[in-house]
Amino acid sequence: MRRTRNMLAALLAAATVVGQGDSERQLEAAIHREVVAGDLKGAIENYRAILTQPGVSKAIAARALFHIGECYEKLGLQRQAHDAYQRVAREFESETSVAAAARARTENWTEVLPGPRNLNFEEGEAGKAPPGWTVLTLEKVTGNLAELRRKGCRSGIGCAVLIAPATAPGQVGNLMQSFSAEAYRGKTVRLRAWLKVEAVAPGDRANMWLQEDRPNGKQGFSADLDERAVRSSDWTSCELVGRIHPDAQFLRFGFSSIGHGRVWIDNVSFEVVYGVSN
Repeated sequence: MRRTRNMLAALLAAATVVGQGDSERQLEAAIHREVVAGDLKGAIENYRAILTQPGVSKAIAARALFHIGECYEKLGLQRQAHDAYQRVAREFESETSVAAAARARTENWTEVLPGPRNLNFEEGEAGKAPPGWTVLTLEKVTGNLAELRRKGCRSGIGCAVLIAPATAPGQVGNLMQSFSAEAYRGKTVRLRAWLKVEAVAPGDRANMWLQEDRPNGKQGFSADLDERAVRSSDWTSCELVGRIHPDAQFLRFGFSSIGHGRVWIDNVSFEVVYGVSN
């Protein structure tokens, strides 16, 4: 009987080792999908699948959840990234190195997301991505999708040129900022900018969008140009106005290049138009 129990214990231990090996390989495959292929949404699905596997080790689960946070950061989804990092710090405290890295991300969040920056594109070096702005893409590409320009700008100071990724047909190029909503809660805000399009095909156009994130997935304010999307090669004034909920956590706004053309962006402003109502 003892011999049988020992054999069963050995078989269970071997099965656990095989399972851990599978999880490790799946984690490495998900990391490759995130870092090398640049498929952030696909990588998030892979990481989530690892978390739902029975018997997955805490070490692998903690790393998978931390990478989910990093993917969300790259996608500009700051609230979701913040939630993932907090889960790592709270649920995987025993995984000291990963938990410490997650705590560091959340503790520095206010410094990372202080508010709108470099709206007039004064900062930065021509030909490179403008500082203070995030370029979003779902696939690894060569070259810059957004570049700072000093010539051809409406303002005469600086502007940005945005394109969609040529190696990912159907994908949209995005240039955006994300920051804490604390200073704007309960207030009406207005986003303005001047846009123009260097079109290559009839469907090439520029969009502008403004969104908020609220706790626990509550529906927040979201607006874009929609049918007013810019197609003109002349500088066009655009505006979005919205009231921010009192419990908003993060705000983000940005610009999209849809199609194969180049979108020029200049004179961006973000301001409060009305204060907190009584």
